[in-house]
Amino acid sequence: YVNRHDILKDFETRSLPPPTEIIRGDCLSLDIRNRARSAIGGGAFDVIVTDPPYGIREAMSSEEGEDNDENDTVSPLTQLFYAMGQDRKNGTPLLKFGGRLVAFIPVREGETLEECLPDLDARNVAGLVMEGEGKEQVLSDILSRWLVSFVSV
Repeated sequence: YVNRHDILKDFETRSLPPPTEIIRGDCLSLDIRNRARSAIGGGAFDVIVTDPPYGIREAMSSEEGEDNDENDTVSPLTQLFYAMGQDRKNGTPLLKFGGRLVAFIPVREGETLEECLPDLDARNVAGLVMEGEGKEQVLSDILSRWLVSFVSV
């Protein structure tokens, strides 16, 4: 059982040390990324684990041929990679050199993992290189999610 109403109580119940801080917000927001860095003394993270929103419901409910906002066609993980690239450019990297970003990536029936990854430009801007092949978790007949690790270079 996970206590979703009092997450700190959940740590206590499991005899785990509480987190330094719990930050609720969108990681695409510079303010939120800065708050996260501040929570660990202003530096970069060793590891980031993310399970970004998949956008599956939105994609299935939109009609083909509809005009979509540009961000609707760019995955949340790709958007995060570009935000991380901007942070690197500004001298405030989110991830340490050699650090890892571990993400779940949704792959629908008929798609390959490679075509669902953030594009090479986004990976280069973020300074991230995929390591290994990833590990698949089948969720249904039409959807899997892959656990993929990227290293900061």
